[in-house]
Amino acid sequence: MSDTSPATPPAKTPNDACDVCGALLRQQAEARRNGDQKWATACLIELQRHHDGLSHGEAAR
Repeated sequence: MSDTSPATPPAKTPNDACDVCGALLRQQAEARRNGDQKWATACLIELQRHHDGLSHGEAAR
């Protein structure tokens, strides 16, 4: 398991043109503002899974 905390950026840089990356980053930021570390961590884990499972060239279309 990776060492991912709400303050740790994802291992791979989110793609600015990818709607999924953008949504996950917005949700993570909202969770941090609300003090919800569990949700913030879940968003970062989902972002990492998104990077591991999809080609951004395909996902952004």
